[in-house]
Amino acid sequence: MNDDLPGMELVRSGGVAGVVEAILDAVCVVILILMTGITTVDVVGRYLFHSPLAGAYEASELLLGVLIFAALPRVTWHRQHLAVSLIDAWLGPFARRVQQCLIHAVSALMLAVLTVYLWGHANQLAEYGDMSNALQVPIAPFAYAIAIMTGIAMLAALILVFSSHRR
Repeated sequence: MNDDLPGMELVRSGGVAGVVEAILDAVCVVILILMTGITTVDVVGRYLFHSPLAGAYEASELLLGVLIFAALPRVTWHRQHLAVSLIDAWLGPFARRVQQCLIHAVSALMLAVLTVYLWGHANQLAEYGDMSNALQVPIAPFAYAIAIMTGIAMLAALILVFSSHRR
């Protein structure tokens, strides 16, 4: 465990949630390795050979978007979002449970709305055939991946509304 973030140890789920987490973890690892490699090659090329890697910035942008949303379901499932506790000290156990239920319900609703909009935007990108400027790769698959991962986070928040998911 990292001492910089006490209480933020890596938690593993079992069952279907564990499989989904393992897949998303693998996606995150692959993206991080790709981003590290791209950045390394770009920096070495730029400063040693005066020839930066073409499209490195664009590739990093696209990969970073997917990386952030690939981590969202795990963060949602394990309730590891950043939170400000202004009134928690004044709430009793029942009120805290109600508060958590409401927070998860609102999160699920907002993530559902976001998923619908992201999917619609991905459809538009696919319909128009939008490509990235430097690399000329289609943007729609990245947008679909982001929408799918937002939907998975929405399902995680929705399950938390109805479960006694304790950690």
